[in-house]
Amino acid sequence: MNFGVLTGGGDSAGINDFLYFLAKRLESEGHTLTGFRSSWLGMVNNDAISLNSAMLAPHRHTPSTMLGSERKNPIKDGQMDQVLASLEDRKIDAMICMGGDDTLGVAAHLSELGFKVVGAPQTIDNDLRFTDYTLGYDTAVRQAATCINSMINSNVGHDKDMIAEVMGRDAGWLAFATALNTPACACMCPEGPMELEEMIERMKEYKKRTGRAGLAIVSEGIELKGVDRGELRKDAFGNVYTAGVGHIVGDIYEKATGRKPRVQVMGYLLRGGIPSPFDVDLALSFANLAVDLILEGKTGLMVTRLEGRDQAVPLRDVAGGKKYMDPKFLETQFKRMLA
Repeated sequence: MNFGVLTGGGDSAGINDFLYFLAKRLESEGHTLTGFRSSWLGMVNNDAISLNSAMLAPHRHTPSTMLGSERKNPIKDGQMDQVLASLEDRKIDAMICMGGDDTLGVAAHLSELGFKVVGAPQTIDNDLRFTDYTLGYDTAVRQAATCINSMINSNVGHDKDMIAEVMGRDAGWLAFATALNTPACACMCPEGPMELEEMIERMKEYKKRTGRAGLAIVSEGIELKGVDRGELRKDAFGNVYTAGVGHIVGDIYEKATGRKPRVQVMGYLLRGGIPSPFDVDLALSFANLAVDLILEGKTGLMVTRLEGRDQAVPLRDVAGGKKYMDPKFLETQFKRMLA
């Protein structure tokens, strides 16, 4: 069989390991692998290359994706016929699509058109339904914790409070895990329950109690009551670019306390780094399970690690929805964990 693969959405660590394991498995069993560049844009433009384990080996343990990624929506642009034409021209028997909810939403549509498709979850946001973890999330948490913990003593030494902004869009998984692994005394997630006023009070109380500068973790997707951020830019799938909210929080914090905080936007740093052992293991499991499903004639599925077990769920159930944190869980855990 000739397998096709693409990697879409925001990149992360572990994707190149996934591609390597996929190629290694397929060539050992006499199959071939074609990689489409720049996600669905490559499918539309029939831009692809042959992949093998020898060419992919040097990219192991490196972040991002050697295939590239692009926020292209062929459904919205009415170009699914071109996608099908590329598949026919390349003589692709089945596609393996790795990415977040947008990428997998197009994959689900391609499956509904009758093509063999299996998806694999990848995003540092960890916001995909029906999976405990997405590829890249674990490494992103490590990146955030390592960098913030490396900076915190400088902030304390200069008596500068710190506002650290992390990615995650409208889900707080990354923010919560970062707060858990740093000496944060406050954390604002899109799901709540902490509002800006409470964050400020927690920071003030921490300073009063310990004499030390405080740390607050802020998710990029939080909403600030009474703050007009103007019209925000959107991508091809309608996602709003929300980066930079940490600076707004910092300005409000300074006006409320008279203390000018250091604002650190972690940004794309969280998509980098050497893949964690957990993400490498996840890449191997996802690659092998995806191949197993296709060889068994099963399609329209997403490989997943759900409830601690590798399994598969229908792509149509994954697409069009998000996995959010439970506000009640957050409220309980904040009281227990924050410094």
